[in-house]
Amino acid sequence: MQLTQQQQNTLVKISQNLIITDLLDLLQGKLLALRIPNYYHHEQAQIISEELIEQDSLERYHRAPDVGVQRTGITFFETNGNIEMLERYYQQAPACNKNIRYTCSPFLSPIDKLRLDLGDMWLAGACIENVHNRTMLAGIGRVFEDNFELPPHQDILARDVLDAPIYPTYPFSDLITQLSSNIYLRTPKFGGELEIWNVKPTSLRQPEIHDKEYKYEGIIDRRILPPATAVIKPQIGELILFDSARVHAVRASHGGPRVSMSMFIGYRNPDEPLTYWS
Repeated sequence: MQLTQQQQNTLVKISQNLIITDLLDLLQGKLLALRIPNYYHHEQAQIISEELIEQDSLERYHRAPDVGVQRTGITFFETNGNIEMLERYYQQAPACNKNIRYTCSPFLSPIDKLRLDLGDMWLAGACIENVHNRTMLAGIGRVFEDNFELPPHQDILARDVLDAPIYPTYPFSDLITQLSSNIYLRTPKFGGELEIWNVKPTSLRQPEIHDKEYKYEGIIDRRILPPATAVIKPQIGELILFDSARVHAVRASHGGPRVSMSMFIGYRNPDEPLTYWS
């Protein structure tokens, strides 16, 4: 059942600044989402969005080519244990990390701002996630094409680590919460709302809930879901954080592309660093 506006205001918190108490509430499941309006400067966001739209490296996700979302670099989700794709991911990651900074120059990139803020507020610090003892991609730009939705799905690191033979198994099972962080640089005239469901289907249910209209097996059939628990209309410069294991989607955009920068944030316990990756 979709929440009333009053109920949404309880589970979807709007704060003026990113602070440790709100982040802990989100990590511990007390909040469905955390919104920080004006997290990034509006005019700088507009300029960076134009730069991202012109990126030659933009292309759709390899594992979801029929979904109209383009990203600036190969993400870990796309490797899925494929040795060739894993190698491409790790070879390109350092250059992609630098490219984000170059694209945003002379401004501080939204990704770097978030990384600095996390490191400053978390006593144990924050660092790039380490699945195979190699530098991972940490932050991407995303452009949502007009008239395309990002269908309901989950993002869970453990489901993407299908280890290739040359890599040792990584102990990722201690990851308690994986947050999706999105900083919005450009919003469409119509649509583009973020939908979040307060449900976390297990991987065992994937075959029965898969939307067969899409190639990627992780897409969940919207027709079997109840109305979204929360529907959020992002604003330019806003940071939105939520548990990426909860089913979520983005409604189709109309009247111009929807542009954002994003990365995942991993939480194990208060005494260990937060980690981030894309």
